[in-house]
Amino acid sequence: MTPRKPQGGFTLVEMMVALVMFSFAVAGVLAVAVSMTQGFRENRLTSAEEQSARVPMDFLTDAIRQAAPGVSDPTQIQDADTCSLGGITVTDGGANGTDTLDIIYALGGVVTTVQSAYLNGTSLSVVDGSKLSNGDRVLVTNLSYGHLFTIQGGGGTNTLTLKSPCGVTLPSGGYPAGSLVVRAQHATFSIGTTDGIPTLMMDPDAGGSAPAEPIADGVEDLQVAVGIDSSTDGLTDNGGADEWYFNAAGETIPASGTWRALRVTLVARSVGQLVGAGTVSTRPKIEDHAIGTADMYRRRVLRSTVEIRNTGVSP
Repeated sequence: MTPRKPQGGFTLVEMMVALVMFSFAVAGVLAVAVSMTQGFRENRLTSAEEQSARVPMDFLTDAIRQAAPGVSDPTQIQDADTCSLGGITVTDGGANGTDTLDIIYALGGVVTTVQSAYLNGTSLSVVDGSKLSNGDRVLVTNLSYGHLFTIQGGGGTNTLTLKSPCGVTLPSGGYPAGSLVVRAQHATFSIGTTDGIPTLMMDPDAGGSAPAEPIADGVEDLQVAVGIDSSTDGLTDNGGADEWYFNAAGETIPASGTWRALRVTLVARSVGQLVGAGTVSTRPKIEDHAIGTADMYRRRVLRSTVEIRNTGVSP
C-alpha cells in the first residue's frame, strides 16, 4: 500500500502573515490615491483662486485707465443724480478693513460733442446721439469740469432728455457747443459676502437705486494705494517720504498734487478649506491692512499699478 502524500497548504500563522502584508500593501496604495486626489483638488483650488483674482483685476485696471474721462482733475467731476463729487474716490479701510474704490470711467468708447450750449434743465443737444440709449450715463465736460447725467429719453437721437439733476452747480457759462460728451459709468467696488463667501462686489450706479452685484467669488481683500505726483516729476522717493498714500497707517490724501496712478491689490481665497493637519495659510499684509489670522484656506495675491490716462501726466 502506497503511503499517502501530505497535502500542501498554508498554516494559520502563514495566512495571518500574508493578510497583514496584503493589508500594508492596500494601505500604501490607498495612501497614494488619497494623496493624489488631495493634490488634484488643491491644484483645482489654486486655478480657481487665480481666475477669481485675474478676471476682476483686468476689469478694474481697464476702468481705472479710463477714469475721469476728459477732466484732468478728478475732484472736479460731479454726479448730477446724487450730487456726489469726485471722479476717483478711495475710502481707506485702515489696518483692520478692506478699501473701497469709487470711480467714474469711460464706457465703450462712445464720444460726441455738445451741439448747442447746455446751460441748465433736462434737454441736451448733441452732434451725434445714435450710439446713446435711454438709461445710459454721459459725462459732459469742458476739459476742466465735468457733470455726469442719466439719459431718460431721446436715446438714439440728437436731442437727449436727461434725468432731472440734483442741485448741481455748472461751470460759469454752462457747457458751450463743442464740449465733450462721453458715455460713462459711475461704479463702486468693495468687498462683501455671498452665502458666507467673501466676494468682490460692484455697485453699478454708486449708491443709486440698483443693488450691488457680485463679480468675483473668493476675493477677500481689496487694497488701493494712491500715487499723487506732488512734485510733478513722476512718482519718486523724495528724501524717504514716498508719494504713495494708504500704503502706511494713518495717511490722508493731500489737498494738492496730481493723481497719477492707483496701485490695486486683490487677495483671492479658496472657497473650500485645505485638507490635512498642519496645513494653514494666512491672509498677507497688503498696503496698510494688517496680516490676518492663520486658517485653512489657500490664497493668491495679484497686484497691478495703473496709470490714470486722463489726468494728463501719465505716459
